[in-house]
Amino acid sequence: MPARTRLAKQALIIFAVLFSAFIFVRATNDTETPSYELTNSVDLTAGEIATNSRLIGQKLPDLALTSTNGETVSISNLFGKPMIVNVWYSTCEPCRREMPVLASAADRYLNKVRFVGINIKDSANVAKEFADTYGVKFDLLLDTNGQFITTLGIATAPMTLAVSAQGQVIGQVAGEISAEKLDELVKELLK
Repeated sequence: MPARTRLAKQALIIFAVLFSAFIFVRATNDTETPSYELTNSVDLTAGEIATNSRLIGQKLPDLALTSTNGETVSISNLFGKPMIVNVWYSTCEPCRREMPVLASAADRYLNKVRFVGINIKDSANVAKEFADTYGVKFDLLLDTNGQFITTLGIATAPMTLAVSAQGQVIGQVAGEISAEKLDELVKELLK
């Protein structure tokens, strides 16, 4: 290969490296900082995830949901016994971690508290398979159109609600629930 061609190729490579370095330096030294403005006020002292409504004191809406077996279930038909209601979906990591805690508590409090899982994203088959994996034996309902979470203002999962026998929310935990916190909610329900 002639020396001239070799020098031309080396010069081209050096130019490409220097040009790339110039572009990189220019991009990382951008002095314009984007400006962000909150469009609503949020009370971060409330101890809850700000995007969920505070539900304590509210009665669960009388909506019809679908069981994983395809049956229509009215929320009001679940009243009569204190309930733990858990909003979840299968690809939610905190939901996966807390499901064994819920399954165990449901077995422990079987005759005292009804446990209900409300799935917000999965098909009936996926929800059943997921529940079977974690030994869940409690009722599973599907919020296929998002009406339950929209009516209550639930924006994140998991969400666990402690609900009195009359359907009133007396406790609320946004995010993954621990066994200790779940036991506290159940004790509150059984007072």
